[in-house]
Amino acid sequence: MARELTTEITFDHTHQMRRVREYGYNRERTIYLRFTRESNGESFFVQAWGSAFPEDGGGGYQGRIANTGRSVEAAIDIVRSEWQRQVVDYHELVDGRKRHPFVDSVDLAGAADRQHLEAIGIELARAGDTLFWALFGDPGMEEITTLLRGALRAGEHVITAESDTLFAPWGLLYTSPREDERLVGPGAGWSMDGFWGYRHLVEHNFSRTPGFDSRIHVRGGQVMAGLNVDQGVDEEHPPTPFIAPVIRFFRERTTTVVRASKDELAHALTASPFDDHITYFGCHAEVSGAGGGQPEPPYLALGDKKQIRGVELIGWLSQRHGRLLPNRPLVFVSACQGGQLCSRFYGAFGRDLLQHGARCLLGPQIDLPRMFAAEYTTRLFSALLEPGTRLGDVVRALAREFADDHRNPLGLIFSLYRGLDVHFGPRDAW
Repeated sequence: MARELTTEITFDHTHQMRRVREYGYNRERTIYLRFTRESNGESFFVQAWGSAFPEDGGGGYQGRIANTGRSVEAAIDIVRSEWQRQVVDYHELVDGRKRHPFVDSVDLAGAADRQHLEAIGIELARAGDTLFWALFGDPGMEEITTLLRGALRAGEHVITAESDTLFAPWGLLYTSPREDERLVGPGAGWSMDGFWGYRHLVEHNFSRTPGFDSRIHVRGGQVMAGLNVDQGVDEEHPPTPFIAPVIRFFRERTTTVVRASKDELAHALTASPFDDHITYFGCHAEVSGAGGGQPEPPYLALGDKKQIRGVELIGWLSQRHGRLLPNRPLVFVSACQGGQLCSRFYGAFGRDLLQHGARCLLGPQIDLPRMFAAEYTTRLFSALLEPGTRLGDVVRALAREFADDHRNPLGLIFSLYRGLDVHFGPRDAW
């Protein structure tokens, strides 16, 4: 006897067969690198594809990184610590007082400050080069590495690094743009072109997310921004306008809601609807406890100074009973000590937001000076709020603008997670 089969639609790109979805707004990745941790916990299986890896009929490109616990993680720490030390902690004595040029100013293109980038640049390049070789210098990676280096030198690329367990600061990797360039020894030199985040479009991605859409649909052209902030940050020594100008900027351009307490954020994330197109965090973040004991779980703190831990965030999002954040917001973390975003901080906060409907995540790799944070935020969204402007393009353009025009490398410290092609636009345009 014949049985009647039942069907269930779990996802429909065609709007009940009334349209065929078009993906032309998503760019082809010319370099795609997938890192999968192997069962021993110490090595990664690597796959590579894209136009940088020619189809020669010999099968797919793959390799293996061994001993990652001893090399890759150490190299990631070196990159972050060098950027923290060489840029944020960099100082000079002026009239007997300590001055931190990259903290105290955004524009360092004047005659008195231009030399600062030259003084630190080679150390940043060496740290990025160390991480490159920790990732790609294993004998099991030789074929991928040879093709990768050649492609990076030959021109600009669109790069995705995919992993659920390896979170490297991809934009801070350094690959010498010329074969004759040497980072050590007589005649050592470097150039901004060698940093991945300066020359290329770079993002981190994760295992397949069905139904992901890089378009942020805005009904009626009105963007909703949720600002989760600690306005007291502006009054900390030395007093620096940061949160106030960011709030003013968004209020002039968007429908804005300001959340200054743990309770307000909890209510917003558990309520229906959650209207944010942009979810912004401008506050303090702590990634480890003081002293040499067991590190404490990372947390955020808004204006009420109450710790917001990852497990609480998970609980609030879970109360939505499986409903994703409806507008799939862009999440931007602009927080002190946000530099651990890729490791413990990212695992506690960012991943859960992405899994519950956040479209993408952007955040810094090291501590973010307040003056620079305000300038970067307003420039980023001034460009991005123009319909059709893609997030990855703005992130790279700002990295270049700050480095070239202002002799300030801090534009490179922002990492983008699953968002190269994310852009705003009216729903009826698609």
